[in-house]
Amino acid sequence: MIIAKQMEIRDNIKSYFDTAYDGEVIIVPRKNGKNVVIISENEYTKMNKDHLSSYYSHLTSSDHDDSATIKSANLKKLDEISALKDGWNGDDAPALPSTLIKKVRALIKALTIQPEIFPTGLKTIQLEYDNSRHDHMEIEIGLSGDAEVFVAPYDDKEYCETIRSTAAAINERVVAFYG
Repeated sequence: MIIAKQMEIRDNIKSYFDTAYDGEVIIVPRKNGKNVVIISENEYTKMNKDHLSSYYSHLTSSDHDDSATIKSANLKKLDEISALKDGWNGDDAPALPSTLIKKVRALIKALTIQPEIFPTGLKTIQLEYDNSRHDHMEIEIGLSGDAEVFVAPYDDKEYCETIRSTAAAINERVVAFYG
């Protein structure tokens, strides 16, 4: 571990970045205890992977209360989404149909891993997931029987696919995403 002043980092940034890339941790003390740590992306990924892996295990363990808490928060958020009126986004976004809210509520209750949920201006609700590899996945649920899936891998080309908008199909796709 190296402790370096902000000015030293600024004057020799390439050298410090190379040192961090080689696995050394660099701590930069700042006023009021707002210190910064410089680490390589590899170290960050390892730390984040461990954290997200334990989070994934945590969410999928059937005896843990947090999964129920997240599910409860998502159901409450759906109640808030159902109350949105036409123009809710400050533009021309329509209110979401009650049949869509009912459909997504049933999905949320059946999903093994809870997403973040968001309304869209297209009369759909988006389920979002991020994994330990920094990949991002969005599943757009509408009134049709299909769901549009958009995946943005951290270090590869983005792609879209269509799956059935059933809990079984979404659970399968999410498990594959977390791999």
